[in-house]
Amino acid sequence: MNKKIWILALTLFLAWSAWAGQETVGTLRAETSADVQAETGLVQQKDAPGTITVTGAALLDLFIDNLRDMSRQGTPDSLDKRLQEMMIAAKKSRQTNTVDGVFFRRFNRVLAVTKLVAVPDSTGILAPVIEDVLSDFVQDMLGHSGFREAGGKGPKAINYVARALSEEIINLQIYLDTTKDRATLQKKIDQKMSAAPKK
Repeated sequence: MNKKIWILALTLFLAWSAWAGQETVGTLRAETSADVQAETGLVQQKDAPGTITVTGAALLDLFIDNLRDMSRQGTPDSLDKRLQEMMIAAKKSRQTNTVDGVFFRRFNRVLAVTKLVAVPDSTGILAPVIEDVLSDFVQDMLGHSGFREAGGKGPKAINYVARALSEEIINLQIYLDTTKDRATLQKKIDQKMSAAPKK
């Protein structure tokens, strides 16, 4: 996972550099999402032509793979397209209960934050809103207001966002890995709460 975190941070930093006009950064391959899913084995089941359902773990892997590819080739438009494709896949997985509502909402937030960082707002109209959203996300994930203190821009600020995204990817993987354990723990808590008080 450490290698994935490093890739995520590097990719987001490169995306920010392109957004700030400091250098040109490739974003994603021009291949279709179906090609990516076939290559990486992410397809869990086919429901109808052109639709797929993938697991939560597969969605996380797809997110990491897409960001890794972002640093190699492509255009900002292709990144935006990939984010849309991941959202469609996540929605399909939610509709079929392959992922639950908690995972879906948090994964959706990861995609939204990534889009805010990596797809430029050329007009600057949304800058205050974007800064607020990213600042809240960093504070939720890392427990501090470093993003806002860094002025909401520059390498230091984008590094905070990358670290926060990495933290949430780890949290989502742990969430998936502990689903059964949490159900058992909830049952124990319910039993203790409903037990008669000791005399």
